[in-house]
Amino acid sequence: MVEQQLIDYLRVRTKGKLLMSPEQLAEEIGIPTKQQSKLRKEGRFPIPFKNIGRLVYYSIYDVANFLLNGESTPSTPVPEEAPEPIQIKKKPVKSKAPVQDLSHIFMLRAFAQSLEERATAMLSLAENLKDYANKKEMMESFSTKFPAKGITGDTGKF
Repeated sequence: MVEQQLIDYLRVRTKGKLLMSPEQLAEEIGIPTKQQSKLRKEGRFPIPFKNIGRLVYYSIYDVANFLLNGESTPSTPVPEEAPEPIQIKKKPVKSKAPVQDLSHIFMLRAFAQSLEERATAMLSLAENLKDYANKKEMMESFSTKFPAKGITGDTGKF
């Protein structure tokens, strides 16, 4: 039920088409098109895409599947020839159950990943600072145990 509502919502957003452009996807999940492109090139973008010429499209079924389940496997193959577009009414009748906006799940995942990366960087920085402090302490200890030889305080000659 919720999946069908989400697919219907995506169809309305794409004006009856079964494919979404990166710009339309950015509006739904909040990831800019340039970031999508970078993730696609790295093979880390979770939603399957289809190249048509030099343009990129996403199946609304894959987008709905990802938003609902967090799965990145294609749910339904996209037909090469799309059926007739749905005629959109000027004032659509509101359904009793509103379509849930699940894009916050994707945003939370991205936020958690960012936090994890920052925590890893902070741990690395803490280890480096600890190493630096240990080396400085060893250098000071060495210089007190073994003072420099050959320097006289009165004449300044060796």
